[in-house]
Amino acid sequence: MLVEKITSRQNPLVKRFRRLRSGADRHLVLVEGVRMVEEALAAGAHFESIAFTSDLETTERGIALQDELQRVPCRGALLSNQVMDYISDTESPQGVAAMVTRPHFDLDAVFGISVQLIVIADGIGDPGNIGTIIRSAEAAGATGLVALPGTANPFGSKAVRASMGSVLRLPVAIAANTREVILLAKKMNIAAIVAVPERPTPSERGRPSRPYTEADYRTGTALIFGNEASGVSEELASLADSFVYIPMAPAVESLNVSTAASILLYEAARQRGFSFVKGKVRRRVLDANPES
Repeated sequence: MLVEKITSRQNPLVKRFRRLRSGADRHLVLVEGVRMVEEALAAGAHFESIAFTSDLETTERGIALQDELQRVPCRGALLSNQVMDYISDTESPQGVAAMVTRPHFDLDAVFGISVQLIVIADGIGDPGNIGTIIRSAEAAGATGLVALPGTANPFGSKAVRASMGSVLRLPVAIAANTREVILLAKKMNIAAIVAVPERPTPSERGRPSRPYTEADYRTGTALIFGNEASGVSEELASLADSFVYIPMAPAVESLNVSTAASILLYEAARQRGFSFVKGKVRRRVLDANPES
């Protein structure tokens, strides 16, 4: 890694980091902080540029990370603290940030695995929620996630941080057409199961639901979670195979969508005997889509 010293906000590389923070470049992901950069390295992410400050040398962990980054073949920049504050999307920068190439998976890659456990996010607008769902999905052995229109960018900086690196490992596809996704699930014999509140939203009324523990998640399953306030779209609800809810005490109206997703994902993992193997899903998806 060749390193240049940068102290100006007008430097072109600084401007690129700043644009990436706003999500302007759909081909790159901004990762910040020691832990996140470590996760990106462990995930085998392709680094385009690395920026750091002298603060990285104040801890043994930071020194070890800097030594590892020196072996990464990419552009490096030693920034002043003021410039790092300018490009950072966190309140307390840890002295390191990087641009890494975004993993790309199409729908065929995400759906093309045997005994799928896929999460479909429909209009989940909070990036913290989508990032947390991705983290829970990977932890529970899900094989991929599809983000439908209206869902926060899974590769935005806040979602990336909330995923704690899972978005760089779990196959994630961004879809533009809800109907296409659900019809593909049906073609692949994947049950489309929508999570609904115990007291359903207007678009879900009239559609019978059952407790989430009564559904069978052992075969191909797509768990669908809707917008935090309005639930899933009418179109998606009309195409779904079944609806499940999480029983709650009377005083509680609903759960946070990321909490609900974690509960259902771990019920699916329980029914599947927690039989997930580290790294297995990632390799199989890449084999199915070698250009990703």
